[in-house]
Amino acid sequence: MGDVQSFVTMTYYFRCIADNLITALAENDEEYCQLETFRPRCLPGETVIISKAIYGRMSDTGRCLRDEEKLPELTDNPKYMGCFEDVLPLVSARCSGQSDCEIRIPDPEMEKTNPCYRHMAKYLKVIYHCIQGMTL
Repeated sequence: MGDVQSFVTMTYYFRCIADNLITALAENDEEYCQLETFRPRCLPGETVIISKAIYGRMSDTGRCLRDEEKLPELTDNPKYMGCFEDVLPLVSARCSGQSDCEIRIPDPEMEKTNPCYRHMAKYLKVIYHCIQGMTL
């Protein structure tokens, strides 16, 4: 009887791991522009896990900088476009393991990273997953 109980327990355990991995594969990849708030959306009982977070001016093709006036004389300047900083530790510390969180853009701590010219519009790009029953 002990072997059957162990088998059932292990089967359940591996099924839970598989369910969490399948849930984790459904990633949310989003951009948050100036004056927007990053609020990850998970189902009740799920926890946010941040896997990527960058802040700056990665591209002018996304929705955040699409309508901005172009400055052709700065096109090749790395502090104008293509400037960004990895803010995964900061965003993860605030949100990973939580059922909800909020980060308003521009964020004072992210602004301190200063990846681009000051006073230029920057945005946050975040990839996160929702994991069932893993609240930290």
